[in-house]
Amino acid sequence: MQLSVRSPRVLCPFLLAVLALSVLLAPAARASDRKQILLLNSYHQGFQWTDEVCLGLTDVLRPRETGITMHVEYMDTKRVAYNAHYEQQLLNIYAHKYKGVPLDLILSTDNAAYDFLLRHHDELFPDIPVVFGGVNFFRPDQLENHPLFTGVAEVLDARQTIDCALRLRPGTKTVYVVNDYTWSGAAVRKSIEEQLRGLDPEVTVVFSGNSDLADILQHVDRLPTNAVILLSVFNRDKSGRFYDKSEVAQAVSAHARVPVFGILKGDIGHGIVGGMLSNGHDQGQAMAQIALHVMSGRSPGEIPVLHGSAYAPVFDYVQLKRFDLNLAKLPPDSAISNRPESFYREHSAVLLGVVGFGALQTLIILALILNITRRRRAEKELRTAHRTLEERVKERTSELRQSEEVLRTIFDFSYDAIIIHDGSGRILEVNRRMIEMFGLEGMDPSGVSLSRDLSSRENPLHSMAGTIREVLGGKPRHLEWRARRYRDHLEFDVEVHLTRIIYRGEEAVLVNVRDISERKESENAIRQNLVKFEAILENSLMGIAMSVGRKIVTINRRGAEIFGYSTDEIQNNTLNLLLGHYQTEDDFVVAAKSALTERGEFNTEQAFRSKNGSTIWCRMYAKTVDRRDLSKGVIWAWDDVTENRRAQEDLLRTREDAEAANRAKSEFLAAMSHEIRTPMNAIVGMTEITLQTDLTEDQRDYLKTVKDSAQHLLSIINDILDLSKIEARKLELDHVDFDLPFHVKTTIKGLELQARQKGLDMALQIDGSVPHCVKGDPLSLRQVLVNLAGNAVKFTHRGSITIRVRAAAGPAPDESRTVGVAFAVEDTGIGIPREFLDSIFQSFSQSTRAFGGTGLGLAICKQLISLMGGDIRVESTVGKGSVFSFTVWFEQGFSCPMPDEDDIHRRPEAPTRPVRVLVAEDNDVNIMVTTLKLEDLGYSYAVAKTGLEVLDLLKREPFDLILMDIEMPVLDGISTTKAIRSAVPGGPIADPNIPIIGVTAHALKEFRDKSLGAGMDDYVAKPVDFNELAVIINRLIGAAPAPPQPPDAGTVQAEAEPMDALPPWTPEAAMEHLGVDEAIFADFLVTAKTELSLLTEELEQATGAGDTAKAGELAGTVRSVCTAIGANAAALTAASLAAACAGKGDENGLFSRLREEISSLMKIMD
Repeated sequence: MQLSVRSPRVLCPFLLAVLALSVLLAPAARASDRKQILLLNSYHQGFQWTDEVCLGLTDVLRPRETGITMHVEYMDTKRVAYNAHYEQQLLNIYAHKYKGVPLDLILSTDNAAYDFLLRHHDELFPDIPVVFGGVNFFRPDQLENHPLFTGVAEVLDARQTIDCALRLRPGTKTVYVVNDYTWSGAAVRKSIEEQLRGLDPEVTVVFSGNSDLADILQHVDRLPTNAVILLSVFNRDKSGRFYDKSEVAQAVSAHARVPVFGILKGDIGHGIVGGMLSNGHDQGQAMAQIALHVMSGRSPGEIPVLHGSAYAPVFDYVQLKRFDLNLAKLPPDSAISNRPESFYREHSAVLLGVVGFGALQTLIILALILNITRRRRAEKELRTAHRTLEERVKERTSELRQSEEVLRTIFDFSYDAIIIHDGSGRILEVNRRMIEMFGLEGMDPSGVSLSRDLSSRENPLHSMAGTIREVLGGKPRHLEWRARRYRDHLEFDVEVHLTRIIYRGEEAVLVNVRDISERKESENAIRQNLVKFEAILENSLMGIAMSVGRKIVTINRRGAEIFGYSTDEIQNNTLNLLLGHYQTEDDFVVAAKSALTERGEFNTEQAFRSKNGSTIWCRMYAKTVDRRDLSKGVIWAWDDVTENRRAQEDLLRTREDAEAANRAKSEFLAAMSHEIRTPMNAIVGMTEITLQTDLTEDQRDYLKTVKDSAQHLLSIINDILDLSKIEARKLELDHVDFDLPFHVKTTIKGLELQARQKGLDMALQIDGSVPHCVKGDPLSLRQVLVNLAGNAVKFTHRGSITIRVRAAAGPAPDESRTVGVAFAVEDTGIGIPREFLDSIFQSFSQSTRAFGGTGLGLAICKQLISLMGGDIRVESTVGKGSVFSFTVWFEQGFSCPMPDEDDIHRRPEAPTRPVRVLVAEDNDVNIMVTTLKLEDLGYSYAVAKTGLEVLDLLKREPFDLILMDIEMPVLDGISTTKAIRSAVPGGPIADPNIPIIGVTAHALKEFRDKSLGAGMDDYVAKPVDFNELAVIINRLIGAAPAPPQPPDAGTVQAEAEPMDALPPWTPEAAMEHLGVDEAIFADFLVTAKTELSLLTEELEQATGAGDTAKAGELAGTVRSVCTAIGANAAALTAASLAAACAGKGDENGLFSRLREEISSLMKIMD
């Protein structure tokens, strides 16, 4: 039978349920559609063009209203030099920052961001579409391999601006374009050149060039009156200074005597006349419109790139009047800013107030009239209401009929199948979807049973009958059911909702049936994936766990095995079980929570405790389930790196052992140098002094042999030290400007005498291509030349030696060292056998022992040449000679001093005034050598054997200069120099700036740097070259003011105060006495306390043994220490004891009194 249309009240509950469901699902749908966009700007925030583009984008996209999340980045290429290093830094930052961020679209502004994305899009943001804007010189072939790119290409209209300028200024002959030479500036200049290519040939276009703004303004001042200026893009000048916003426009306009036109709208109102001005806001809106198309699902490859820019004619009224330009010649659609206001605009507020008041009065009158009219109309309507009531009842009946039809339509077109049946199961009403779902087309559904005909055979019949009884009892039911089509018996899964309703005055059941076959298939697929994931989890080689709060809720087998537990032992336990004593649970949670909150992930490598108490090192990774809500859980993964950690620790210990061995070797070499050079200084010095006396020829020959042997030993020491520093990579080359040809000449000149003594000819050939001024290490070059040329002299018995120097070609070793010089040392000596050529540059390698040597010279030469960026080669024939050729590279020199060859071997001049030198030296032999040479050079002197004696003498006597030994007892030379330099001018030490020359047996460069760093003016190494020392003394004395003169010899000194009258010693008085700061004084006290303690013990032993000579010497040292720290009472007692030990007084308990005074001093020091 045909089902009839029923009352709409039957369908009302169903319709209300559908509407409520749609309302609840709407917010979820909106949240899932929320988009994330990355905006990558080429320039910085605050740059006017960029800010305009961003405003245009946000005006269209409206992120707040649409829920779009905008990530904004600024590459800042206007203010920061954009190079490969900076690009790599940006790449690293964006890769880290946007890893895992689900971006839907990328917007880029201007060329730097566009080019960056072209190069790195597939690496950083694969499969994410890109909309660009503001791109100059766009070519379609740039997007051949980038189907996800589209956007807006920018074309700045300089041609129309210049055409307008020529109309306004007929007779113009010169167009001066102000443009910078940044990356973007160069691109704009190229565009302007192409646009102005067809300009009137009588008009000359001149670009500003890569200059400072000051130079450009000077050029603007000098422009003729028949010129105009076009202000292009100018943000950074040649010096690198950045100019923001319209600073350049204001400066150029202020200096210009001719009109200044522009191409950017942001410059209007800042001094330019105007022109066809580009608008960043419109550019941004165009980009946003394309972005909306892309986000709606349209492919970027289907959207053509827009060409052209949003520009319009805009002019400044003030500038037009300034240069008397005709407004009638402007383009017809021109906008003119700063135009004077009309009377209406000036007084618009008053006029609007008057008009508004009149309008208000009119409205009041009209309202009164309207009120009267409505009252009359209401009276009329009341009279006619009874006539229209019947008509409205008829209309309502018709509307109810229409509503029933609408509800029926909704009922029939519902997505769910709807069935109404009575308590016996007979179907009373169905919708169209039910007919389609169960295949009942053309049948009367009233004869079909839901439980018998439309249910799978797998479903129990009694189950549905019992469910219907429960529903009729007032309990709604919701269940899943296996349904069956009536004709083809195809079975499928459905979701059934049953509700009791009243239908035609009787109880009935409303059944909603929804096909859930697809959902069931998805659930089965998810269930299968879960099984796979569980298998992967259990068989993973890494530990994996999930925690909620501080509790581990699940963990795989491998994760528990790493710590020696079973999974049941760890699950539902806190992290404290694994952390043990290595870290508290609170500290670990705080660190992890901070990282997870900020970045959504946490990485660490740390120690954990296993079940048996052993240490397990793990590299651990963590990721949040929901970064915004950590309570949803954290996924942990870790790997056992204990063995790797142990290997790293073993490697670290091995490296530390190697470094310790290297330090020990360096310390040994330094100690060896010091211990050998100290006696060698005495040997060489005393030999030179003895050679200046009357000797027989045999004696003179013997002493020369001693001197040559000493020099040879020093050469061996220097070779060993140089090789050690090179091998340890601690040798650093100097970088000084020097005259290369002069340096080579003076080096070879020193060897010519040796060659002439052997009857050899030595020739130096320097090509004219050799540069004069270079920057490098002249001493290293001299060492190589002396070694190679010296070997040539040594191994050549007849013939000649030729040294050739020329400019070298070839690739430079680096960008800074570009000056190459080739050297060749050729001799006619004995030659080198072929079997030794491969090993000749190895350490301790010699072809023969007949000529002595260490075998280190050529090895050092090879290493030094390598440090100077070159290499060395040798060609040799036995019996004919050898050729050693090498190439070195220098930097370009800029300021080389003019050399004077006569200064090289000139004997130092005698001092022009009396010079008094304080010699600080503790070795008696070196004291004798030094003082004899100083006397020979015409200097007077005084001697101090400790640093404290130096400070004491400086307080009592004036000196011109100090020769300071680095290593002395009590207080070394470094500490003494620091104490002198820290003194207050005019204090106990009259001249804290007195010249100081360091003297040491250490030959390493580190000691020289340490000495100069302490405040010394110069430095000489033992054995001392006294001619060199004299030159240094004369240089320092000539630069220093003359010290105050000592008192006359006849001056009577004041008598010493009685011991009882001396004030007690205090640290404050001692620090004032020394004239040093608190830090230096603290070091003094530590040193003085240690020395006094040792000296007292030794003095007590010497006194008890009756050794008066040693006791007197020790008492004198105690006096020096006490005098230096201002302990005058103890110093007088020590002086009296020293005199008594020398037989000049009675000991009479002096030692006991001295011991008590020193004990009191040390208590105060504590």
